[in-house]
Amino acid sequence: MLRWSDETRTLELSVRDLAGRGGGTGQIALSRGARARLGMAVHQPADEASWRHVELVDGWHCVVNARVDGLVEELDDYTVIEEIKSVAVPERALDDVAIPASWTRQVQAYLHVAEGCRRPGPVAHLRLVSIIDGSQRVVPVPRAPGFGEWLHRWLAARVRAREQWIAHAAGRQRWAISFPFDELRPGQAELLEASESALHRATVMALEAPTGLGKTAPVLVGALRAAVAQDLGLFWATARTTQRWIVERTLEALDLPLRTVVVEARAQACAACARGECEGSAEIVDLSRLAEAGRVPRELVQAEAARQGACPWALAVEFAAQLADVVIGDLNYAFDPDSYLRPLFGKGAARRWAVLLDEAHQLPERARDWASTRIDDALVDRVIAAYPGADGAAFRDLAEATRAAAMDDSPAWPDLLASFDEIAVTHARLGRPVEGDPWFELARGVQRFATYADRDGEEVVVFHDGQARVLFCRDPSFLLAARIEAVAAVVAMSATLEPPWFWRARCGVEESRFASLRLPSGFPAQNRATIIARSVSTAYRDRAAEAGRIAALLDDCVAAVPGNVALFFGSFEQMDALLSQAKLAGRDRLVQRRDMSHHDRADLAASMTGRDKVLCAVLGGALAESIDLPPGALDAAIIVGPALPPPGLEQSLLQDYYERRFSDGFGLASIHAGMTRVVQAAGRVVRGPADRGAVVLVCRRFQQHAFQAYFPPEWVPVPTSRPATELAAFFASFTKGGVGA
Repeated sequence: MLRWSDETRTLELSVRDLAGRGGGTGQIALSRGARARLGMAVHQPADEASWRHVELVDGWHCVVNARVDGLVEELDDYTVIEEIKSVAVPERALDDVAIPASWTRQVQAYLHVAEGCRRPGPVAHLRLVSIIDGSQRVVPVPRAPGFGEWLHRWLAARVRAREQWIAHAAGRQRWAISFPFDELRPGQAELLEASESALHRATVMALEAPTGLGKTAPVLVGALRAAVAQDLGLFWATARTTQRWIVERTLEALDLPLRTVVVEARAQACAACARGECEGSAEIVDLSRLAEAGRVPRELVQAEAARQGACPWALAVEFAAQLADVVIGDLNYAFDPDSYLRPLFGKGAARRWAVLLDEAHQLPERARDWASTRIDDALVDRVIAAYPGADGAAFRDLAEATRAAAMDDSPAWPDLLASFDEIAVTHARLGRPVEGDPWFELARGVQRFATYADRDGEEVVVFHDGQARVLFCRDPSFLLAARIEAVAAVVAMSATLEPPWFWRARCGVEESRFASLRLPSGFPAQNRATIIARSVSTAYRDRAAEAGRIAALLDDCVAAVPGNVALFFGSFEQMDALLSQAKLAGRDRLVQRRDMSHHDRADLAASMTGRDKVLCAVLGGALAESIDLPPGALDAAIIVGPALPPPGLEQSLLQDYYERRFSDGFGLASIHAGMTRVVQAAGRVVRGPADRGAVVLVCRRFQQHAFQAYFPPEWVPVPTSRPATELAAFFASFTKGGVGA
């Protein structure tokens, strides 16, 4: 990682920094620790050398540190440098190994530094060592006459980028950052002030405001004002890609010379990265075109990467780390311990970053998944079927051993992982692809068990549910605490963060660093109706008996709405069962499918124009939480049940944990989760002061205090046995001179 000192105009870096990520030949199913051990095993230098080379570039002292891990032999007339590289191919394929540019560049850098340090007659070669069978191949690397010029250009590009940032940062101090729209809605001034304060005070601020209030613009403005004052970067973290366009549109409206970029998922940005073959990260020698563009779209990143022969994902990350004011990316790039962006959030980063976390209620659940997994008979059977014959015997045996371990009350997961690491070389010898191979899925599951199963404390539990050995994370605070502590500040936004202390506890935030603000809706109360259909029950035990009545109720309610309606269900199974009975006469059905991509979901949402359409979707999905429908597209949302998590062993364990820790097991484990989905879905309706709409809550349980405790303050529920009549009366008031006229 590049280490800058602007005061002394010094840049320090290692040969690895300029050689680039990538290279490597062959793919192998190894744990991270095993890969490190194998690397150490093949790198057995007779001697090591650490050299330090300084180049003066445009008034900056650029210090290149070279630690030669291969063999270094110094004689009177020459110095032999040997760089050892491990490859996952057998002897028969060793001669066909293509030498990655990053490997050649690394050795060229060693030769250049050795010459600069006045080592006699430096010569070098690569020694390729097969980790499959120990075979070796020596590849001479002659000194490239133009490497010194290339290195100077590479360093000059980084220095130029740094000076551009210094000048840009100085110019930011003079920015007049004003709100980009004509006026602030009620509550937006408080959001702006709270986000600015959070960055100045280095706190984690939880902002809860109704969906549709307009959180993006005030939070961006407040955070930018504080960021420019403190030389911070802003990382807008999203839980789903569908929300990014709102941020980009708001940034454009600010009318500032901002530099922004979206960091996509690596596999989506770079096809070579998806195949595990990317080696283009060091070819980035020019960030000026991106800097001139300011707001950098995906198309420009791809074009610049192609022009420079670079990795598009690495180019976006480098621009983000060196030159961007605002970076947009998935929340795992900020908070996942395994995949956070180290150039932004790691030690030695060029500057500190504040995170603006959208849909913040989703972070604890996402983090729980990072430390959870399951190993079942079906997965083991897939491995056994995929590895027939004599060559597959060892894999079948280890798969069966994994099945047996999954049945054991106290298996030694680290020992089992070691067995997977031992057989990984054999797997590489078979030359099978990584993606889609059930062996890799099984190996990843075993690795996760080995990492977390024996963790002290109650946050993670291991059990057998009759079908699978399950690793279940009940509390992700131990994963998130360090990552949140590493950032300058967090502004967490959502319409559903109640109670805020519960979100704080699951995210591992110290109480002394936490603050929260809850804002009521500023929209006219008479423009919203909240109706409880109390005559039916959606409880699991009642669903079969009540299905016909619920389907009829849906038909009546949809018919009473003079416009578009969304039907939200607790699951795909419930949706399929009820839609098979509901007629929805005269309405065009737009139905969410299980296998929809985010592009498909966005297209479905965009289709909600015109009238007489019914959107059918599941609670907790993107269509109920993260995708904005066209303005005024929805007149009513009918929510079928409180969407409580289905009963099961995991849910019981979570409830037990919350009961002992917070004295409210069922409320926090079940009602909180279900009502979060309900309130999010209801927020799709009234999204502006001129909108009017209704929410129908279908289940008598919505009358209970435990559920209504999670109702937003602006909801005034009307329990009724005739919800369609209430709907018709509500909409009639807007057409016949009533309260909404």
